[in-house]
Amino acid sequence: MPYIAGTTFKAPEVAGFYPHRPPYAHQIYQCIIDRSPATHRLLDLGCGEGKIARPMTKVFDQVCAVDPSANMIKLGRSLENGRADNLEWMEVTAEEAPFTGKFDTVTFASSIHWMEPSKLFPKLANHLSENHILASILGDGAFQPPWQDEWQQFLAKWVPQITGEELDSNKWRASQTKHLDYINVLETNEYISQPFRQTVEDFILCQHSRDTFAIAKLGSRRHEFHNELKSLLQPHANLEGQLTFQVKTHLTIATIK
Repeated sequence: MPYIAGTTFKAPEVAGFYPHRPPYAHQIYQCIIDRSPATHRLLDLGCGEGKIARPMTKVFDQVCAVDPSANMIKLGRSLENGRADNLEWMEVTAEEAPFTGKFDTVTFASSIHWMEPSKLFPKLANHLSENHILASILGDGAFQPPWQDEWQQFLAKWVPQITGEELDSNKWRASQTKHLDYINVLETNEYISQPFRQTVEDFILCQHSRDTFAIAKLGSRRHEFHNELKSLLQPHANLEGQLTFQVKTHLTIATIK
């Protein structure tokens, strides 16, 4: 059976680890609102648990959150604003979603690289207001933490073992930029969050919410992964076992070509 991009996130255990992910830098939300031509309808594609969609229900008249994972949507419904009257959840891929009407703003929260732009963007073009914006968000990992050097060495060892590809391989880089042929980039911004605290254990569990280090992919090596990462992080924790770090979130504002 061929591998389908994003399948990992359908697993209940991956959704279960998602609450351990740090928040995005909060400035992205206001920037999206400020750049939006109107606040009538927002479409969040690859929404996951609604990290963007749920807060935006306080601003937009209607929010449509699309994700193929029933478990991610179930989690999203259980979180703050997850059952807002103006929030519609759709369990379907972005490429297959039955869009209706026009959207002022479309957001992709760490998700655009999972999609097939040649299928998505021609379809999406029919459902965008004339002065629409596309907002692509990326970045909820530790930014230059005190353990940065050890972390890079850890990734350089484990990523090839799990994926068969070198860390930051050409194949991976191409997957992150394939959508650029379909959009006109208006601006790019980087925001640094306030310091965030997280226990060593929660930091490790957060890694299992990511495709590369999902439990199903680690298999029998899960405990080796856990113990090695714990040994790396523990010297950087305070007496309560907490790490302190910031998050750098990238925000790209664009329109469709």
